[in-house]
Amino acid sequence: MRLRSNPVLTRELRGRIRGWRAVTMLVIYLAITAIVTLLVYAASASSFERGISDPEAGRGIGKGIFLTVMVATLVQVCVISPSLTAGAISGEKERQTYDLLLISLLSPWQIVLGKLAAALAFALLLIIAALPIAGLAFLFGGVSGTEVLIGMIGIMATAVCYATVGLFASALMRSTLSATVLAQAMVIGLLLGVPFLFFVISTITNFFADPFDAAYVYLMGLFLSIHPFIALGITAASLANGEGPFFFDIPTRTGDVIVPSPWMVYVALSVLLTIVFMFLCVWLLRPTDYAAPRGKSTP
Repeated sequence: MRLRSNPVLTRELRGRIRGWRAVTMLVIYLAITAIVTLLVYAASASSFERGISDPEAGRGIGKGIFLTVMVATLVQVCVISPSLTAGAISGEKERQTYDLLLISLLSPWQIVLGKLAAALAFALLLIIAALPIAGLAFLFGGVSGTEVLIGMIGIMATAVCYATVGLFASALMRSTLSATVLAQAMVIGLLLGVPFLFFVISTITNFFADPFDAAYVYLMGLFLSIHPFIALGITAASLANGEGPFFFDIPTRTGDVIVPSPWMVYVALSVLLTIVFMFLCVWLLRPTDYAAPRGKSTP
């Protein structure tokens, strides 16, 4: 069955878009992003006045606005995306329609894809709605199209991955509240756990390994690339230093090593985690086959 003709997708989209909830969430989302951007611009007002004769000041303001919009959008995506799918399946259990959904002609894959696509459609609407605010950075300069493209790819990869986390929690738990708490706990645990574990691991390995060894650089780079803010932040810093968008050099004791840009590793890991969580959701949705007991034969 084609995705656009999936009845679960059609029902979820109509139920999600109709009403004031979607409009209210969109307005709040854009209001927060706009207010934060306005505060950054107001804090740089003095630099903007000097920017009339100093082009670098204007580029700095443009870079600040762009980074502010990207960070604010990424924060809200990390919070909203799991919540959009946390009640997708657990809500069916609460409404006592879960069994009817399982015995329908739809396969578990069609159910999972329909639920996920409906949530991602709304998440994509939120991301695209913030683009005009990010476009204000082009009025001041200092931002390239490559940075905008990488930022949007990273944010969309985050939305897809964290939406599947919420869908997995929804399939695992029996209530929407518990699924939301589990999904948010998994996301917060990842965002806070990666920097903490990196600090602990780097502190321990400094006594046993060379922090400038090529293997250490690759392993720690792979570990840090799980974190969206760290991966995209390192990418933004490397682009600002004139590095390429795909690969850059890191000095070690044995010479410079070429490493892939963290945003590429992050996107690849996000796709891998998305596939894993989708398979887990499908596995949880598969109805259990119980063997009927054989009746005793009568003489």
